[in-house]
Amino acid sequence: MNIKRKQAMNSEENKPFHAGLIALAGLPNAGKSTLLNTIIGEKIAIVSHTPQTTRNAIYGIKTTKEYQAVFVDTPGFHSPKNTLNKAIVQQAVDSLSIVDVICLLVEAGAKRGKDFNNLVSLIKEAPQEKILIITKIDTAPKEMVYKTAEEIFPLCKFKHVLPVSAVKNINVDTLMNLLYDELPENIMQYDEDLITTQPEKFLISEYIREQIFMRLRNEVPHDTLVYVEDYSDKLKSMEVNAIIYVNRESQKGIVIGESGSMLKTIGTAARKNLESFFEKKVRLNLWVKVKENWVARQEYLDMQGL
Repeated sequence: MNIKRKQAMNSEENKPFHAGLIALAGLPNAGKSTLLNTIIGEKIAIVSHTPQTTRNAIYGIKTTKEYQAVFVDTPGFHSPKNTLNKAIVQQAVDSLSIVDVICLLVEAGAKRGKDFNNLVSLIKEAPQEKILIITKIDTAPKEMVYKTAEEIFPLCKFKHVLPVSAVKNINVDTLMNLLYDELPENIMQYDEDLITTQPEKFLISEYIREQIFMRLRNEVPHDTLVYVEDYSDKLKSMEVNAIIYVNRESQKGIVIGESGSMLKTIGTAARKNLESFFEKKVRLNLWVKVKENWVARQEYLDMQGL
């Protein structure tokens, strides 16, 4: 099921309607998911300070009377080290080939290296219009923001460069105005109240996985897979049965915690966020299981849509 929210419609009459796909590309932790959530007005992509949080290309939809902007929040571009990472990077590459506009997000002052150069080379060859977005400007000195823009803008044929803070909502409306101009005249592709094409099971698993990232940081998150085994969705309540898969037995103990304390913390926080998103009571049942080297097994990649 696709997720819907009613959105306010306020814009000038007589403007031609524009619609199309926009890629949000960048290195891990560049701020893509935060920007997407701010634009949509709902948390549809998990946010973490830990790099490589996003594994799938997530579609978010912003609709007004003037436009329908369909955003592809691509997984962070990085050098793949295993089967899982190769599938993640391939998702990012494939996403760039289907969009109308490419936005490259770069954190102000962030270190750049081989992965960044490879991403720029990939984007440089793409025929679409490109916008350079300098992110997290609320946490960086102006001089650093300007320096980052000056260094990167000449590397590719960017049509615009824009400093943005998704957290402080700085220049987000300006970005949407730029994107309106770049999107083609087109009819609406999705219902006007749809905000994401992701199924409910995927969003539920992501809300759980977000809490694993937040609570455990670098200990085990990248070796975890959350699989929603089944769920029942009623008018006023929802019950979810989900399995957290880890690579090793030692990781299972970390996720569960002493006397189940960590698993309870993860479950409680995820449940509260799910209740806020779905606007109903949620009963969340979690189990932790070990599947050694699941990151190299296709059946578990399939569970994540990879």
